[in-house]
Amino acid sequence: MLLQRLLGSFRIAYLPVLVTYFAYGASAITGVALLYLQKTTLDLTPAEVAHVGFWAGLPWATKMVAGAASDRFPLFGSRRRPYLFLGAVLSMLGYAALATAVDSKSAYLGATVIIALGFMIQDVVADALSVEVARSEEETAQIQTLGRMALLVGSISVGYLSGVLAESLGPRRVCALATALPGLVAVVALLVRGAERTDSARGGGALTGHHAETIMLIGLLYAGLSVLLEWFEVPRAQELILILSGVLIALLLRQVGISRPVVVAAGVIFLFRSTPGVGQGYSYWAIDGLGFDERFLGLLAQVSSVLSLLGLVVFRRAITTRPVSVTLSWVIVAGTVLYLPNIGLFYGLHEWLGVTARTLAFIDTTISAPLNQLTMVPMLVLIAKTAPRGAEATMFAIMASLMNLALSASELFTRYLNTAFAVTQQDYSNLGKLMVTVLFLGLLPLLAIPLLRRHESLLHGEHAQA
Repeated sequence: MLLQRLLGSFRIAYLPVLVTYFAYGASAITGVALLYLQKTTLDLTPAEVAHVGFWAGLPWATKMVAGAASDRFPLFGSRRRPYLFLGAVLSMLGYAALATAVDSKSAYLGATVIIALGFMIQDVVADALSVEVARSEEETAQIQTLGRMALLVGSISVGYLSGVLAESLGPRRVCALATALPGLVAVVALLVRGAERTDSARGGGALTGHHAETIMLIGLLYAGLSVLLEWFEVPRAQELILILSGVLIALLLRQVGISRPVVVAAGVIFLFRSTPGVGQGYSYWAIDGLGFDERFLGLLAQVSSVLSLLGLVVFRRAITTRPVSVTLSWVIVAGTVLYLPNIGLFYGLHEWLGVTARTLAFIDTTISAPLNQLTMVPMLVLIAKTAPRGAEATMFAIMASLMNLALSASELFTRYLNTAFAVTQQDYSNLGKLMVTVLFLGLLPLLAIPLLRRHESLLHGEHAQA
């Protein structure tokens, strides 16, 4: 009863969804290994890492292709299981490449994109199943919250281990071990048949075959154009793709049908997620300047995952029942304040306080970690509540594509800043100025909160009429 009070209800039908999210969370086992692969083995600059991150994020912005295919075009009699299996195989191939053949930036980019493509397809199927197995809006919210918890449990299970393995085995062997995670998803795919339901069982499909074909064609053309622009090194390729992506996703949302209040909510969260970060330069500096090693970085990852999970447990009811604007507002403010110790580390705050750099970093991680997972759950619930019946995977995919496009935008802006401030492994002198700039840019989404609040009342009115 205590577990039920803390976590809510649970049914066996949730299992395929939760295991898929768990495996994705556990992919954090490569977190420290990839950092050292980038820094030491491949000698990538922070700007180059952000460049790779932009393109690796684009598969997540093409979720509409996998979503439409999964909704409307069953394979071997199933709308979900074959796609889940395909995604698992792709991620396994990408990890195998990192473990063996990757020896350049271009090869690293290719392997990373393949891994992301595989996880994207798995995520599409898990999102769709999370709606199909739910028997009410409240249960949909419950599954989404449990899904985030499963993801965090996955990352918790490998947090400190990621550092230990990176130190003892080396980056490539850790990537070889990571192939077991999509392998687990491939096994779980066998259980999907009992969980999924057909369109007729749900009262018909809102997504017609014509709409699905249009969505898939647009998505495939977009993906092909992205590959060509990068392959031929077209100037401003990332900027072109970012603009084109936004236009295409807007057209697809109009095709499926979406209300103005949901558009506003998605737009504000897009702005929040697209704010730039410091990039990998801070991690490089922490290794070189503060002496952080693999085990300590793994410990920080472990603490962050554990406290993020506790944050979801403690704030579960609040973040699923309160408006998105409320959660977003206090997370932005709290996140900004709690980012100050990171800047302080660069300027010697730990020395002024008379503590070690590791102590200050550990305390800061302990305080700020619970904020990490709180902003996306309200958006996931909002998507679930507004998804047309029979088009759950497509609606989730398009909206999630928009959210993940914001992360690609963040990587692009991060590259801009790292290039402008010239942060490299040979020169970290401008890193502090970069961090202060990122701090203030992170407050910009607050300007859009009043607009979001005005439209949230309209959204609640739509639900009441429905």
